[in-house]
Amino acid sequence: MRTIRKAVELGTPIVGMLTVFAAVLLIPPANLQVQLVTVLVGVLLIEAGVWGLTNPFLPNERQFLALREEVDDFIDLVRQLNQAAIKRRAVREGTDEAEAAFEATLADLHTSVRRMGQLAGVETGEVPPEPNG
Repeated sequence: MRTIRKAVELGTPIVGMLTVFAAVLLIPPANLQVQLVTVLVGVLLIEAGVWGLTNPFLPNERQFLALREEVDDFIDLVRQLNQAAIKRRAVREGTDEAEAAFEATLADLHTSVRRMGQLAGVETGEVPPEPNG
């Protein structure tokens, strides 16, 4: 399925380009309306490929969507931790507010890692197991 998806994603703009070239090179200028419609279809194919408009028609092959979402949230938390560390470092003494923000984000990261452990191996549509303690 992955090869079909890749072929459609890569092939759509290529077919669009070939359609535009064919319209310009092969259709005689006397048939201007046919030429314009063919070019328009080619441009639409190119745009569909570039903007990924074929994705809704192709099945999603991801099996572990909940884990993927948690990993995305984790990456956001890593960014927040870095910002909190920069703020904490910018104020040389590390104010209580900056230190609290850093520690809270660090705690959120630990919680996220525990959730990842719960979600690992849980396929989309399954109910994750209850946490142990």
